[in-house]
Amino acid sequence: MLHWPVWIGIVCDDLQFQRRFYRHVLGLAELRSGEDFVWFDFDGKLLELLAKAPRFPQYDRRCVTFAFEVDDIHSARAELIDRGVEPVTGVEGGPESLQYWAYFRDAEGNLFEIVQRLPS
Repeated sequence: MLHWPVWIGIVCDDLQFQRRFYRHVLGLAELRSGEDFVWFDFDGKLLELLAKAPRFPQYDRRCVTFAFEVDDIHSARAELIDRGVEPVTGVEGGPESLQYWAYFRDAEGNLFEIVQRLPS
C-alpha cells in the first residue's frame, strides 16, 4: 500500500534561520517559498521547511516528517485507521494542488503523511 517517501518536511521554530542553513550551508536549490514554507530540490525529491503553526495539529511542534506515496488516498487512509493508526487530519488537497494528503502519528507519536499525486 505504501511506496517509498517522496517528501520530507521539517517543522521549524525559525523558518528564515533554517532557510539560510539549507540554502547556503548545505547548498540546496530553492524551488519556491511563501510566508510559512520553503521548498528545496533534494535530488529530485522535495524537502520542505515549514513554520511551526500551533493552529494546525500537524505543524504544532518542531519535528521532521515524511510522506509515503499511495495509489488511492481514501482507501489507504481507511485501511491505516482500521489497523489502529492515529489520524491527525482528514484528506486535504485536491485537483487544484495536484495531490491529496492526510497526516497520521506513528506508535511513538511521530508525524507522517500519505500523499496521492494527481496527473498534471
